[in-house]
Amino acid sequence: MSIGQWDFVRIYFEGDEYFRDAISQIEQAQSEIFIESYIFDYDPIGISVLESCARAARRGVQVSITVDGVGSFNSVRELMEFCKKNKIHFHIYHPLPMKISKLRQISWKYLVRLLNVLKKINKRNHRKLFLIDSSVCFLGGMNISQVHSHNFMGDQTWRDSAIQVRGEPLSFLRIELLRTLKDSGFHGYLKKRLLRKDRTPKQVPQQALRLNSHFRWRFALLKDLIRRLNEAQSRILITNAYFVPRTNVLKAIRKAAERGVEVALVLPSLTDVPPVQWASRSLYRRMLKSGVRIFEYQPTILHAKTLIIDDWATVGSHNLNHRSITHDLEVEAVLTDPTSHQVLLNRWHQDVQMSKEITVENLGHFPLWQSVLARLAYWLRYWI
Repeated sequence: MSIGQWDFVRIYFEGDEYFRDAISQIEQAQSEIFIESYIFDYDPIGISVLESCARAARRGVQVSITVDGVGSFNSVRELMEFCKKNKIHFHIYHPLPMKISKLRQISWKYLVRLLNVLKKINKRNHRKLFLIDSSVCFLGGMNISQVHSHNFMGDQTWRDSAIQVRGEPLSFLRIELLRTLKDSGFHGYLKKRLLRKDRTPKQVPQQALRLNSHFRWRFALLKDLIRRLNEAQSRILITNAYFVPRTNVLKAIRKAAERGVEVALVLPSLTDVPPVQWASRSLYRRMLKSGVRIFEYQPTILHAKTLIIDDWATVGSHNLNHRSITHDLEVEAVLTDPTSHQVLLNRWHQDVQMSKEITVENLGHFPLWQSVLARLAYWLRYWI
């Protein structure tokens, strides 16, 4: 049965279930597997994924793993060695320079090389996805890490969201993943046929799979988001781990609340990136005065990225911050069917129940040092 533009949709809020299903599909793969993960930890979850990929490679499946040079920096060596041993294509997106000594010589050649490194250093691959046989895709906010596994982390498991989708919108995802490989550092058994030239199809913001691989797509997606916020009639419900939106997005959110739309945010109380939280909290007072309701999720670190605007919703890796909009590679699935919306709404209400509502009355005043750091972090939002 068709579900909107998708043939199949399954939404996940539990990492163990998500990785179990992804590994199950890897075990059934027939031709090729693409994996991208901003963070790919060499821990029990990462090793389970690697071992399933190794079994697939032994039966002739082409397996390609791409990690980010910053996000996965601490595990690159182990991942590289495992992939080389098991004939898995391994790639690092914008790797950090491992041997700075190569840049010591003062010459135009080495200056250009250094400038190229600095140019790329702030552009990261923030996507988290499995694409298997170009027919099934797992994507969302979950990195390949045990922090998303209740079996290993117990009550400290991060709260996150992800999705499994199947259908025609996946048709151009493979092409974009191949293009990303051209921007990666190549390690292991890379075969030239994996990088054959393909024509990039035109993407429009209304499609069910949204990528920001090209500048014109980034601009179109931003424009589409602002339009949807401005045209919202009933509700805007945002769950986001790193909420430091562009000024025009923040303005659209506040104006929606001022004209009577239900606007509410679930944001983290606990975070793995404090400067982003400081910058986010510096926006609270003006949002609250506009009528936006703000909830801080209490039990553990909130890492989810979901958005509901009326009868339109997204699940993906996209944060509402400058990094996702301006710098990083992201992917998200659009959902328009009532069943998926109800699943997301049910989870929204559950998260609100486990959150503390922030009001003007209980917001209080931050200590001077914290206010200064919050303002500084907001000024640096382009980089964080």
